[in-house]
Amino acid sequence: MKLNYYCSTPSCKKLNSIKVESNNRFDLKQEVGLEINERCKHCGNHTKRHINRLHASPNYFIILGGLALAVIVTILLWDFGFVSTLSGAIPIAIWMSEEKKASAFNKVLIRD
Repeated sequence: MKLNYYCSTPSCKKLNSIKVESNNRFDLKQEVGLEINERCKHCGNHTKRHINRLHASPNYFIILGGLALAVIVTILLWDFGFVSTLSGAIPIAIWMSEEKKASAFNKVLIRD
């Protein structure tokens, strides 16, 4: 999952991101603490953000991997006639799973 945050400098305000392995804010709090200290990738200033100000977005590389898997399944099952059902369902299922994980992360906030 990729977490996005905006740079706090008034002149920059660009979107930055960090990659984490945690699936909820409680695991993230144990991993990095209540605040993250990151350097802005655009202006170079250090930004200090509370973990409630992070916004999760789905990882599109996993969705592209699901699309590649759908192409492979299409090639393998071409003769059986299951092509349209399976090749359409695999990337949609992976995309919905990633959206659901990001939505679940964004709904839960930590009380200080």
